[in-house]
Amino acid sequence: MNILESLSFTKKYLFALSLIALFSILGYLNLTHLITSQADDAKLINISGKQRMLSQKISLFAITYKEKQLKETINLMDKSHKDLLSKPMSKAIYTLYFSEPSMLDEKVRMYIKSANSFVNIRDGKSLTYLLSNSQKLLKNLDNAVSIYQNEAEERIKKLQTNELYIILLTLFTLMLEALFIFRPANNKINMKTNELKAQKEFENMITQTNTNAIIAVNDKFEILIFNKSAEKMFGYDAGEMMYTHLTDDRIIPTEFLQQHNNGLANFMKSGKLKYKGMTFELEAQKKDKTIFPIRISFGAKISKNEKIIVANIQDITNEKDKDNLIIQQSRYAAMGEMIGNIAHQWRQPLSSISALATGANIRYKNNLISDKELDATFVKIKDHTKHLSQTIDDFRDFFKNDKTNELFDITDVVKKSVSLIEASYIEHNIKLIIEKEECELLVSGSSSQLSQVILNILNNAKEALVEKEIENKIVYLEILKDDDYVVLNISDNAGGIADNISAKIYEPYFTTKHKAQGTGIGLFMSKRIVEELFNSTLSNENIEFEVGNEKHFGVSFSIRIKLVL
Repeated sequence: MNILESLSFTKKYLFALSLIALFSILGYLNLTHLITSQADDAKLINISGKQRMLSQKISLFAITYKEKQLKETINLMDKSHKDLLSKPMSKAIYTLYFSEPSMLDEKVRMYIKSANSFVNIRDGKSLTYLLSNSQKLLKNLDNAVSIYQNEAEERIKKLQTNELYIILLTLFTLMLEALFIFRPANNKINMKTNELKAQKEFENMITQTNTNAIIAVNDKFEILIFNKSAEKMFGYDAGEMMYTHLTDDRIIPTEFLQQHNNGLANFMKSGKLKYKGMTFELEAQKKDKTIFPIRISFGAKISKNEKIIVANIQDITNEKDKDNLIIQQSRYAAMGEMIGNIAHQWRQPLSSISALATGANIRYKNNLISDKELDATFVKIKDHTKHLSQTIDDFRDFFKNDKTNELFDITDVVKKSVSLIEASYIEHNIKLIIEKEECELLVSGSSSQLSQVILNILNNAKEALVEKEIENKIVYLEILKDDDYVVLNISDNAGGIADNISAKIYEPYFTTKHKAQGTGIGLFMSKRIVEELFNSTLSNENIEFEVGNEKHFGVSFSIRIKLVL
């Protein structure tokens, strides 16, 4: 009983059902065997009984010289005899047919042989044999029929006894199941019911104390749960919301209301939650009509009688404020880097302007310059100032906080990004090699944001090469077309990124630079721009690449963006 008590109710129930099923199968098999046995026994008795009748017909047809009927009867008896011998025999039947004193098999064959002989030659000896042995054979055949009948009755009695045992075992098993399985199970069910009540009360407590807002809606769109956090988040009391319809703009902003109602209606109709397990960042509305950012996920409970959808809502106002701060810091950091790049970009044109103006002034004072040469000097100065003005425009475009989608050629963005850092690369003796596809590579997104990503990676490569004092500094930039995507690879030969920090470089505020040089938000913002604005990927790996016939090793950053075909 200890073993039985250790089993779960389901296992006990399955065990009980298995026993009932086993006894049912045994009963069925026994009954089937009984029916089959009766049918087989009836067939044997029938054939055996036919033998005795045929033996008498043979002698009758022989006396009356009915040749046709005699032949048919002989063939039937011969066939019946062979059929009986082909069946399984009990010991008593076997003794009757093949042992002394009966030797029934030999007598039947002799009787059939004599009958065939009489048919063929009409001799008196065969007829005499048939007439003198007819009654003797009949007696033996009657004995065979009697044995077959007795054995059939014995088999039926045995099978009936088995059937009785099976029924008694089944009833006994049912009684044991009622005593040791179903009665304890009923007690456990009652106990479980009480536990479920307690659990429901506990779950209600958990729901009410959850720091996230929990809102549940039934298939009539009525609010079933509106917990304490929901009250605090939205400004409504539970009494104001419970069993009211969640299809208006009390907590759902107007712009999301139609989408919300359609999704709710589709779930209630189909029972399939399209966004189950997914998390979204949307906006919600407080009682005072304040709009605030939320993170929301959905769950569902579906049963035969009801469908309930549950929303888990988190107020992410503080998180968004923090993200905005990171973005602002990122732009300030980028601005600081760009101011340095502006200085590099302006240094050579300003130096040229100064040299041209000073030289022209000296020559003018000494009457060594002609009007034509003076005009040419002014043209050169004008060209340099135009270059300075263009540099200001390029940097101004870079700092535009423009996230609107536009169609642009990624090659143009790469060229503009390179132009912004080119002077700094020249100053630090960095060789920038660019390989690109000779075709238009159109993508959709914000060109200024993508330029910020490219410039950040190029600037990181420059700082790594300078810091590690690489002698032959190389940055290799590839623009490749891969099926429906454009792939931008930016590689340097600064030795790569250590494995223990490779996974951390995209985390906010993580940096390997000195605190005075880096903020640790450049790659964090770059990855965010690529993923959110371009629905794409930014990844990195340490690789070996070849420029000319020379091999180099370093980190390669890869941006993969879908082409607009």
